[in-house]
Amino acid sequence: MNNLLELIIKFKWITILTVMVLTAFLGYQISNLKINSDIISSLPDDDSAAALYKKIGTQFGGNEMGMIVLETDNVFKTEVLKHVKQITDSLKITHGISTVTSLTNVIDIKNTDGGIEIGKLFDEYKLPDTKQKLDSLKTYLFSKKMYKGTVVSEDGTATLIMFTLLHDADKQAVAREVKNKVVALNLPEKLYFGGLPMMMNDVSDLIMADIIWLLPIVFVLIAFVLLLSFRSAKGIILPLLIAVISVIWTLGIMVLTGFELTMISNDIPIILLAVGSAYTIHVINRINQTFDDDRKKAIIKALTYIILPVFLAAITTAIGFVSFIFGSYLTIIRDFGLFTAIGVAFSFLLSITFVPAVVSALSIYKNRKVEKSKPIKKSILSDYILKPLVALLFKHLKYTLTFWSVLILLSIGGMFFIKTSVNMADYFKKDNPTRVSEDVMQKKFGGSMPVFISFKGDMQSPDVLKTMIKTEDYMKQYPDISTAQSIADLIEEMNDVMGEGKKIPDEKVKIEQLWFLLDGQDIMPQLVTDNLDEGIIQSKFASVDSKSIMIR
Repeated sequence: MNNLLELIIKFKWITILTVMVLTAFLGYQISNLKINSDIISSLPDDDSAAALYKKIGTQFGGNEMGMIVLETDNVFKTEVLKHVKQITDSLKITHGISTVTSLTNVIDIKNTDGGIEIGKLFDEYKLPDTKQKLDSLKTYLFSKKMYKGTVVSEDGTATLIMFTLLHDADKQAVAREVKNKVVALNLPEKLYFGGLPMMMNDVSDLIMADIIWLLPIVFVLIAFVLLLSFRSAKGIILPLLIAVISVIWTLGIMVLTGFELTMISNDIPIILLAVGSAYTIHVINRINQTFDDDRKKAIIKALTYIILPVFLAAITTAIGFVSFIFGSYLTIIRDFGLFTAIGVAFSFLLSITFVPAVVSALSIYKNRKVEKSKPIKKSILSDYILKPLVALLFKHLKYTLTFWSVLILLSIGGMFFIKTSVNMADYFKKDNPTRVSEDVMQKKFGGSMPVFISFKGDMQSPDVLKTMIKTEDYMKQYPDISTAQSIADLIEEMNDVMGEGKKIPDEKVKIEQLWFLLDGQDIMPQLVTDNLDEGIIQSKFASVDSKSIMIR
């Protein structure tokens, strides 16, 4: 060990230069660091729910639904419909968007002289422009369940534009482009952006904002504590420098290995600032307490004494984070554990190599010798706060042990009352635009979180379609699910228009006849596969609380 430490001191400038070059190189890589706020991507590939979700996205033109709510005093105005069309047309030509559904292009099934006409609610190129036509549209729309509360809110003050993203689209980029495009239209109505893609984009911004704000705050607080403790520039700069270099190296390695920053791993810089500076503090403190006429010998003697405790502290901390790799289901938590452990290892290595090299280099140029008889400066933190506290605790030992015993028992008992929940909306403050948008989505349109149920079988079979209707009816029994749509609803609606009642025909031949009229409609690829052997029910969940979802 002494030989190793002597080499570190001997080749101190090589050590310092190597660290500086690596820091510059890895720091440059951070400019390519990407933020991934997609929770679905954190699920393992062999997760059945995640696999089904991704499969639906591939087979049915996308599974990520974004939503835009346009709110005004009355939707049924010509200028409002014109604005809805503007948004719809703008989204249609946005790269990465699969489908767009709004008031101006939603499918409509009408009875015409004993037959069926499948088209749109109105001609989007000739919008209703009189009060009579607008009132007629309102009456007709509210007479159909498939529109009320789905395309237009029940109070008629808001309309919903929904769009789905292609499964291979850059969700955050598309969401950002959608928002910029719609805002650029400068419409007079209130606009709210919701749905998972839009929320993911906002979470990404939130992650970046947290890093920008938290890092300086933590940095200043640690610097203040170090100032109270060491009262020297070396005691402040070196621990913070090691922590910062560890953060740079860790994030740089993340980029080089193809990993992205997530809503969990964004805590790594904060943790490394706190944990990573600790090892340097131990090393510097021991060097300060070790005296010898030969500064080199003093540093080696200090390191020989402290290196094992610091190593054990670092290895136990790193192992604790490594345990996330083997004990966590989500990949984002595994990534967090892996790279935090790597950062801790970097902090340890830098503390026992770079720190001694810097201390040795600075000491040589100052030509400073430490005298054994030189009095040690008192530390505000240690001598005036910690030592009196220790004396107080030992003076009242029984009370101290009783207090901590009660606290531990209460903590153990409290563990049984822990509740698990993943509510994306809770990531935002109540007055945050994203949180406000989600509240509006729930209030006006029954939520924004997509729910899919997949059915395999002949999509023209009466039994399969009837089962889909029963499933939808069952889902609607719960207050958190207000709407559901499938191919079965369209067949039922067409049968009703034909005058045979709102039900699925008992004969497959009749279903095939009705199906013929639906061929070529934009909505079909969203509901059934090309070979008609699989279909889905599309729905929205009002609550995004995971506990509520699981209960249902």
